[in-house]
Amino acid sequence: MVIPMKRILVFSDSHGDIDICADAIARIPADVIIHAGDYVSDAERLAAMFPEKDIRYVQGNNDIWTKAPGELVIEADGVRIFVAHGHGQRVKYEMNYATMAEAAAERGCSMAVFGHTHIQYEGETDGVKLLNPGSTLYGGTYAIIEIENGRASTCIMQSM
Repeated sequence: MVIPMKRILVFSDSHGDIDICADAIARIPADVIIHAGDYVSDAERLAAMFPEKDIRYVQGNNDIWTKAPGELVIEADGVRIFVAHGHGQRVKYEMNYATMAEAAAERGCSMAVFGHTHIQYEGETDGVKLLNPGSTLYGGTYAIIEIENGRASTCIMQSM
């Protein structure tokens, strides 16, 4: 799905507490919002609170009961982004996140967004830009992706 956009707000691992997410959504203009799993119900609550916002989400390892997709590919201004929670890509067991980077590359994506570890991360493996916003519940962090002229930059944010 191609989306003309410039800013993406990214959350993960809210685990039942959406206060930080709701505050960020209310304060930070974004073209789309991604929740990278754990808990899908939080993303659904946010979508109900902000019906005018484009909120996309994937299921995490604690979301097996949901019909939400396990992964998404989003194209934004020429940047293809693979979104998955990360448990299926072994992110807790690989320091360089090679399996996540490979999954993104297999889908033609130059960037991957994931969660699961509860630890924020910005880096690159095998030419794939990687972003984990950390956990809004267990660290108070989230991320912003800015896209300009087909290039993505990322920033980890700490809640106030």
